[in-house]
Amino acid sequence: MATRDDGAGAWYHKGQALCNTRDYSKAIACYDRALELAPDDPLLWRRKGYALLKAGRYAEALACFDQALAIDPRDAMAWQRKGYVLACMGRSEDAVACCDEALTLNPEHILAWQSRGWVLGAMCRYDEAAACFEAIIRIDPDRESAAWHRERMRERRDLEALAAEIREAERIIDVPACIRDVARERDYENAGLARMVLRELARRAEEPPVQRP
Repeated sequence: MATRDDGAGAWYHKGQALCNTRDYSKAIACYDRALELAPDDPLLWRRKGYALLKAGRYAEALACFDQALAIDPRDAMAWQRKGYVLACMGRSEDAVACCDEALTLNPEHILAWQSRGWVLGAMCRYDEAAACFEAIIRIDPDRESAAWHRERMRERRDLEALAAEIREAERIIDVPACIRDVARERDYENAGLARMVLRELARRAEEPPVQRP
């Protein structure tokens, strides 16, 4: 990257300052000026892509990240950003693949783990999502947000499992309304307890009757 004092560097830093104030349109114009002077700088392409992403111009952002990666295929941040914009475009599987590329290059890339976890959660792949946030905790044990998201993924997994178990249990028992309410009201906190109670009720119903003498 060019220094702060030369032409490209000056436009880059001006773009950064504008991004910090969320004036993305002006920031994009600054990155364009910088790219006129340093068109082969992957950082400039990545930063322009980020500004376009924040401005909601996803297709243009994707093109910028692709250009950054064409120059430097080992840019883990560009892979993560590409994954993020693909997720915004509804291309979840491609987004996960990009995060995987980033993590191959840098297994401790927290933003890549975070993006991967969010996308997998949106895809209802809750165990995999929780594993992503667990990976973040191993890298940074003090990151409370990762622990919070991990628990939310586990709760959503339990709620989905509860709904399936209710359908299965209906074949043999009258499922109590309180358990149905947990699923209906999406009561994440009590999903685990409801599953345990439901399993016990189903187990008892399937036991053979006791033969009394």
